Amino acid sequence: MRAQTQPTNTGRLAFVAEWFHVEAGITHTYLLTFHLSDGAVEVFDQRTKKTFLRRTKIPELTRRDFFVGSKINVFGRQFDIVDYADEITRNTLAKYRKRAFVLLKSSMWPKNLGEFLTTLIDNKININNALMVQFTPKTVTQFLSSKQDDDVHTSVLMNELLAGPAISLELIGDNVAEIIAACSKYNTENASTTVELSSSMQQLFEREEVRYGFYCPEKEENVPNDLKFFFEERHNIIKDCRFKNSTLAIIKPHCIKDGYLGQILNEILTSGFKIEAMRMLLMARVNCEEFYEVYRGILPEFIPMVAQLASGVCMCLEIVCEDPNKNSHEEFRSFCGPMDPEIAKLLRPHTLRSKFGCSKVLNAVHCTDLPDDTNLELQYMFKILE
Repeated sequence: MRAQTQPTNTGRLAFVAEWFHVEAGITHTYLLTFHLSDGAVEVFDQRTKKTFLRRTKIPELTRRDFFVGSKINVFGRQFDIVDYADEITRNTLAKYRKRAFVLLKSSMWPKNLGEFLTTLIDNKININNALMVQFTPKTVTQFLSSKQDDDVHTSVLMNELLAGPAISLELIGDNVAEIIAACSKYNTENASTTVELSSSMQQLFEREEVRYGFYCPEKEENVPNDLKFFFEERHNIIKDCRFKNSTLAIIKPHCIKDGYLGQILNEILTSGFKIEAMRMLLMARVNCEEFYEVYRGILPEFIPMVAQLASGVCMCLEIVCEDPNKNSHEEFRSFCGPMDPEIAKLLRPHTLRSKFGCSKVLNAVHCTDLPDDTNLELQYMFKILE
């Protein structure tokens, strides 16, 4: 079975969205509408029966940002899309836009993470959430307790997950759960006879170290439980930062939306760096302003920098050099290149900003400027922000 193409719709997509008012501790419900003709967004407050946002075009948001389970920023306010608001939207999207869960084992991801994500993205599978986790005997037992696998398989998986940090991923795509399950069994005696994988997927998953290097639920109905365990419930499984000779990197929203996430991670992991911690975030505008506060009044790009960081999900990484004798902050800052990609293209053409940036604001990655700020920025992204 080939992945089906979403039907076109010339009208609108309507969703039920929630916003949590932190100070009041109250969740408000809204009707959020995305107009397909012009890409405009409209928000109606269900409680007050008043329009919260008139039909307004927000350049940072496109059709692919709107699906159940998505988190979007509308002028600094984070909305969680929790349901479809009408049957037209449900019939248009629910049949096609599915969620899947994947857990990358420590035996696989250090060498294959970038290629793995790039292959998924090239096949129109979006990375909606990501978190590096570190299991303990207690937490791995909690995770596996609901699995129906035989004792031998469960024991092997338990040992693999305890061997080192794993990366949990929430994926969004057309029939994605079926496709990922087929990838896990590709070129085996249990290979799927109903899902036809693309040539790039076949090439990736014919390699045993990749095919056996990740876990995914056998059945689509088990996906919500795994996603809930890793991304909603609190099990103290997030991999802690080491805060020693390390630095912060943030892959910016524009790069993730443009499909460069896997390529940038591959560049990092094949250039003498390791990833010690990882989490994907959708930051509220107030947090973006707080994070960039040091640049206020110094950089004329401060306001658009804040708007870019708040425009979608970003990927936060703790980076260290493979060579412990090197200074991770200095090496990675040099690897990112000048803030202006045009200057980087002239002077440092092999840097990340030269390859993936297009302006001072859309410059692909943030890296810590001052060595004394590395732990402060890591603490902010991995400890302070929920």
